[in-house]
This record gives sequence, C-alpha cells and structure tokens, in this order.
Amino acid sequence: MDGQRADLHVHTRASDGLWSPAEVVREAARIGLAAVAVADHDTLAGVDEACREAERLKGPRVIPAVEINTDHGSTEAHVLCYFPDLADQAFRSFLATQVESRLERARRMVDLLGTLGLRITWSRVLELAAGGPIGRPHVAAALIERGYVTGLQEAMDKWLGRGRPGYVPRRKLTPHAAVAEIVRAGGAAVLAHPGLVGCDGLIDELMPCGLVGLEAHHPAHAPAARQRYEALARKKHLVVTGGSDFHGPGVTEGAVLGEVSVPVAAVQELLARLPRPRPGASGSMRSSGAQGGVVQSSGGR
Repeated sequence: MDGQRADLHVHTRASDGLWSPAEVVREAARIGLAAVAVADHDTLAGVDEACREAERLKGPRVIPAVEINTDHGSTEAHVLCYFPDLADQAFRSFLATQVESRLERARRMVDLLGTLGLRITWSRVLELAAGGPIGRPHVAAALIERGYVTGLQEAMDKWLGRGRPGYVPRRKLTPHAAVAEIVRAGGAAVLAHPGLVGCDGLIDELMPCGLVGLEAHHPAHAPAARQRYEALARKKHLVVTGGSDFHGPGVTEGAVLGEVSVPVAAVQELLARLPRPRPGASGSMRSSGAQGGVVQSSGGR
C-alpha cells in the first residue's frame, strides 16, 4: 500500500466478521491503509473500539459506517451509510429495530429447520453470533457444525436462500426508506455492490432520496463491471467508492482486507456530500468517534 488508499467496506465481530474492530484496525495499519470504514450490518457497535485502537496507533483513519440490508422487488439491495451523526438516538433506534428483526427472523428459521428434520438449537446459534447481530450466516454455521452442509454457500443454496425450504422473509425495508433514514441522520448514503442488485434503474430512483455514492469497486464486480459502474457514477455526479467487504481470513464472502480499495480522496468527497455540517466531521479533526466519528490518520503505517 502507498498510504493513500481507503477500504470503505469492512465487517467486524460486531456483526458477521471474524475479527474484532481493534484487530481490523491493526491489520489496516500494518498493510498501510490510510483509512478503513467499519461497516457492520445494522449496527455501529464496532466503531468506538476501532476508533480507540486507531488513536492508540495514530492511524489509520476510521470511518464510521453501517451496512443496511433492504429488499428491492425479489432481490436484496444493501445501502452503506457513512459518517452518520453518532449522537442521533433516532438513528440508533432505527438500527436497533433492524437488529431485533434479524433476531426474530433467525429464531423462526431455527424453528422451521427443526420441522424439516435439521436439529440445531437456538442457544448454539446465539453462541456462534458471539454477541453480535444475528443473521443467516450464524444459522448456517450451526448447520455446518452439525454436518448438514459443508459450507456457507451450500447452506444458502439448499436451505436458507430466498425460496429455499428454511427461508424466512425479513422485515420489509425498501432502499428508498433506508436512504431517507441515512440522510435524516446526517450521513452519506451509498448503494453497495450494485452489480449484485442487478437493477441499475434503482440508482436513478434513489438519487432524489439523497443517494450520493456508488460502490463501483467490490470483489463481486468483474473488472469490466467496476469500470462501468465507475463511469456511471461519474456521469451521475456520484462519489465513486469501493472496498473489500472483508469478513475475516478464510471467509469466502468478500476479499482480503485492502485488496479492493479506492483513493483516500473518496473520504473527503463523502464528507463534502453530508446533508448538513457537523462539528467533528471534517478531514482535519482528531476525534475519538463520540461526535464526528473521524480519526485523523497520520498517513498510515
């Protein structure tokens, strides 16, 4: 790394990642990233720990973020929120509702799988989640542990994917509503991995709601798709973002930390697109993350 790159899509143990937020920051520093966005599913729980570790190391910059799962027709659409106001209790409540919905959905999946002869326990799913928001990967892990499937993809393909016998629909949230909530909380809304959504028309639909960026660079995008989405973003005057979608070493979802990244200038572009100015949310501000949620990098290590 040249110290001028940012990985703007990283998961930690606060949701479905394998590493703690501090471990993610230490690795980001080791490989020379200038900035890393902690973007766990439906929670900001990992941000404070990541910020403290970045302060201790004096870099990299930690970008507070969250990935919100939504439904668009018959497919999923994920929306990334960067730099929300961390003191916004309404946004915290919104995320808590999302987490509670995940919990209830997973519990119903466990019950449904039991009727199908797949005997996994709710207590074990909770243990596998290790205190983080519960989702299908934790139910899948319980299936793998019991030998019903050999891996996450098989679990999804045979039992937990949309339309499969153990699938339970989640609480319906549209990407439009998610973008509106992000804007209300003062954050910058970016459509995650649009190639997986498979509906480019959604981009135009979300722009009037407040969408400001497009995740053109993602492990699931082939090189041609990355170029196409980058060109599309520039044409529509959206911020070009990207990241590894890192979940941990050896996890097939996403890529190695920092393997997919964008110039650190993208961070400043996101800050410039915040719907309202906020103390602490500036590139020159050093902060623990309690207010502006930005830790200033010393240029990477």
